[in-house]
Amino acid sequence: MRLFCLLLCFNLTACGFHLRGSYHIPPELQQLSLELASSSPLNSPLTQRLKQSGIQLNQGDYRLVILEDKLSKQTTNTDSRAKAAEYSLYYQVRYVLQNSEQKNISEERKLLLHRSYQYDTTAIVGKTAEEETLIKELYEEAATQITRQLSGFKHLSDTKTTP
Repeated sequence: MRLFCLLLCFNLTACGFHLRGSYHIPPELQQLSLELASSSPLNSPLTQRLKQSGIQLNQGDYRLVILEDKLSKQTTNTDSRAKAAEYSLYYQVRYVLQNSEQKNISEERKLLLHRSYQYDTTAIVGKTAEEETLIKELYEEAATQITRQLSGFKHLSDTKTTP
């Protein structure tokens, strides 16, 4: 039985398996400054994800700059009385990595996340709570995706090809 467990562990590590949420961040990004509005709802989940990935914040030569984070809500369906029956939430984030001279060292990246939910006027309290939960999930997902994308960081000079 021990041999089986040992072989299973070996196979999992050999295939590149890692726990969800744990990313290999390149050494040059292990110390990073985060620049976004402190009032942004993305601030807390992003800070938490970066720290969980072993990044020391407010240090180092590189900065993660959140250029835009915007939440919008649209009616996507109406009922027979022309009342909103379904909403879609869209969360857009644009960010870039910069060096200490504030020059971009990566291409600007853009995330567009989407959630939909049915709206029932007879259950307004429950639907308000559902909307708040979905919005929080959007912020969490954005933080996770940004952290995951940092693990695949390539310096702009690394991506250019010579003729």
